[in-house]
Amino acid sequence: MKNLNYYFLSALAIFFVSLTYMTHQQREEVITNQDSCDEELMETAMVENTMSLSLATMIQGTEIPQNQNIEQPEDKKNETSKSAFVAAKRVPSNPFKEKKYKDTVAVISGKILGKSERRLKFKPLVNGLSTAESQRISVNSDKTFEGEIALSESGYYRMYYRSKKYLVYLTPGDKLEVTFDPDNDDKVVYGGTSAGINTYLLRKDKYDDDNSLARRKLYKMPYNEFKDSIAAERKIKEDYLWSYIKNIDEVPAKFVGYELEDVKMEWANQYIDYKKLHPKYMPNDYESMEKFSFGFTKELDLKNDHLLVLTSFENFIDDYLNLKTDDKIEAQVPGNPLSGAVISEKHRLKYDYIKKYFKGSDIRNYLRTKVVLSLLGEDGTPTMNPIIMQFRKDIKNRDYRKLVNDKYIKYAIIDDGGIAPDFQGVTRDGRMVSLSDFEGKYVYIDVWATWCGPCKHELPYFEQLKEEYRGRNIEFVSVSIDKSRFAWENMVREKNMQGHQLFVNGDFDSNFAGLYSIKAVPQFILIDPQGQIIDLTARHPSGRVREDLAMLNL
Repeated sequence: MKNLNYYFLSALAIFFVSLTYMTHQQREEVITNQDSCDEELMETAMVENTMSLSLATMIQGTEIPQNQNIEQPEDKKNETSKSAFVAAKRVPSNPFKEKKYKDTVAVISGKILGKSERRLKFKPLVNGLSTAESQRISVNSDKTFEGEIALSESGYYRMYYRSKKYLVYLTPGDKLEVTFDPDNDDKVVYGGTSAGINTYLLRKDKYDDDNSLARRKLYKMPYNEFKDSIAAERKIKEDYLWSYIKNIDEVPAKFVGYELEDVKMEWANQYIDYKKLHPKYMPNDYESMEKFSFGFTKELDLKNDHLLVLTSFENFIDDYLNLKTDDKIEAQVPGNPLSGAVISEKHRLKYDYIKKYFKGSDIRNYLRTKVVLSLLGEDGTPTMNPIIMQFRKDIKNRDYRKLVNDKYIKYAIIDDGGIAPDFQGVTRDGRMVSLSDFEGKYVYIDVWATWCGPCKHELPYFEQLKEEYRGRNIEFVSVSIDKSRFAWENMVREKNMQGHQLFVNGDFDSNFAGLYSIKAVPQFILIDPQGQIIDLTARHPSGRVREDLAMLNL
């Protein structure tokens, strides 16, 4: 403890008092019946004496007393393999691969204290670039609620209510009870089968929020003292996690795996913050900066794609990539930082560096998407930028592609030589088909409408062209901009139109028409296998388009 200064001892004292308070509060919170959890009980719990353990005793490792009475259905233990759960101080070698659960839902019930709204929303926790479908539970007139959340594996969820959001962990088969007051963060009580781990999350978040400002003083310390301080705090947090879950009957191994990694990533982020902030706070401490090393990363699992759900992990990989590459890239690419060529080359190098520092495929794709989004923000019209084309080859994730495509559309000039914006259309049987589904092939698009005479004239020639090039490396796609889907379906059926028939809904006001500057129909568009526009106004099937197709490698 020689290197720990007065501030850090004080911070540890606050930390342990907070933890003692949490565990003493658990006994009453977990066993409290939801119907009797009114404001008077909540206030009573808040004033319970929490000073029974001294700082010295806790540092020496004395276990924090717990007594959690968590209801368990009799057949709960038979629902999944025991390997899905963890007890004592151990986790499976890979806790993130769970066996299938027999249950497919978690039951959420409870009561709202204070003003009531109509529904709660639950959303799986995913990384910051991905989307996830929400599930809703209605709130009754008496402010109670009960409903099911469909899920196939355990994981983190955000519970949204009005402007509030709460982090919870759900497992198939859970029966979680929640009583809360959206106007008072201190009035949240969990009960039921996963009360213990969700109370842990609640208390951990509160502790982190309360101490976030105080931690900044760590970044003024000399490097060796800083390392000792954050190592001590990390061990304390890890020991507390094990102590907390010790008496909970069944804790998902995956949850413990996530929480241990979260503690580790917060520890790693403190190194990153030290690297960025110490020179600002202590500009003359050159010795500390000379001692700073990225050796701590040897303890990190930078290839585990599961960790992308952790905000601490996302923050780390973003900052780590920048710290490891920015200086190298600046040295490699001199010149005007506002030049489009310089901006493009810097982003290309960073895109390539990702493969060197990160092994997980999802992690790489996440970071590649961030780099491309940054490029689009800095270089407003990257019409033929090779990074965009490389991205479209590398990335199949629909969420990532949509983010890049939407931003590309905002900045790029759509013309010959540009990247064709992705779009979606619906088939007669209700399937959604995207332009990106044809990646790797040439695409010849016929933009038409049922009310257009010249469009109808081209139809038989277009069908003939399809037959001539059947089996070649080209797809023929018909895109209707009719306002009436009924009219479109009738003509497709009456004319027995084959192949890819898509409806985009909206006439010249449709998103598709805006993307491709459709001012009149018919319009034909020719796109290469890399998604680059060869001709935005290609020649018609009844004309000399075969001369153009003959020049392609079909």
